[in-house]
Amino acid sequence: MECCKEDSKLDRAEIRYSFKQGFPPRMKLKKTFKAKVKEWQKLTYVGPYEEMGEKKKSKSGMKCLEKRAVGIVHEFMSLTVEKMVEVEKISHFRKWFGIDFNIRDLFLDHPGIFYISTKGKRHTVFLREAYERGQLIDPNPVYEARMRLLDLVKFGRRGLLTKAPRSVNEDTDAHESENQRSSIFESFSTDSDKVH
Repeated sequence: MECCKEDSKLDRAEIRYSFKQGFPPRMKLKKTFKAKVKEWQKLTYVGPYEEMGEKKKSKSGMKCLEKRAVGIVHEFMSLTVEKMVEVEKISHFRKWFGIDFNIRDLFLDHPGIFYISTKGKRHTVFLREAYERGQLIDPNPVYEARMRLLDLVKFGRRGLLTKAPRSVNEDTDAHESENQRSSIFESFSTDSDKVH
């Protein structure tokens, strides 16, 4: 914490317990929202790998539990290859993660940390800090392999990898091999008729 000096505007607690926030450039934030985010960032919380003590039902206790839930989901998403997951799939882990909040509301309440895409029938949540202009900042090698495979699939779908027209020789070869197969099956069926 040497970066925090006495004349610095940042508080040590604000740095220690805060999450990286990234809002879209055109998103206008109200002063009240900025103040709430700043207060929320200063809250202390029990980390995702630490034991949870007794749950407090007070307003400040619930905010700390919410921050822990955000920390757990943030950690889970940072461990995924694409830094994204379907909202429905992560909701299945709520019980095991010890999250008492609605996952979808948790994502919607923290737009600086998470981005929810409602494209299609499935809602997908992205970790904002992992993306810049729609691309992963630090792509995993598995992710890069998936993208190359997807590019190959798209390349084939455009019709660029179509079969060449058959030549006359290929047609006669195919016809001869079909005749051979049918004669083998005919001989097999006649042999089996003799056995009965």
